[in-house]
Amino acid sequence: MRSHPIRAGVVLLLLAMSVGCAKDEGPLFVPKPVDPELPAVTVHFSTEVLPIFTEHCWVCHPPMGNGMDLSAENAYTELVNVTSVNWGPAVRVAPGDPDASVLWHKVNYSPDFGLGMPPSGTALSNAELETIRVWIEQGALNN
Repeated sequence: MRSHPIRAGVVLLLLAMSVGCAKDEGPLFVPKPVDPELPAVTVHFSTEVLPIFTEHCWVCHPPMGNGMDLSAENAYTELVNVTSVNWGPAVRVAPGDPDASVLWHKVNYSPDFGLGMPPSGTALSNAELETIRVWIEQGALNN
């Protein structure tokens, strides 16, 4: 028995259409587990952290100041993943790790990195410290 060329063409066409229309699921997405200890609310750099720097730090760290510009335009790029001038290879802010961040030690008056900040002895409030700590823990985002 001979196969008809049109019938063979139709079978091939149907086969090609069924393969071409297969749904592409893509890679399986597995979300990273969320640490239940981390706060659910995201701390925003521009509206919560930057005002702390403006109020307490900018006077001693202005543009063209002593090597670290904490003005609104430059604070983020001067802090996050930047090697500390005096305490290298430690970085000023290590995203996700306050204990590896020089800034965190400075604002907590830790003796590990010299003089605490601000140097006037007027420490940041507990709420301000918590804001900075959570921002660093959440990855020190520029949001």
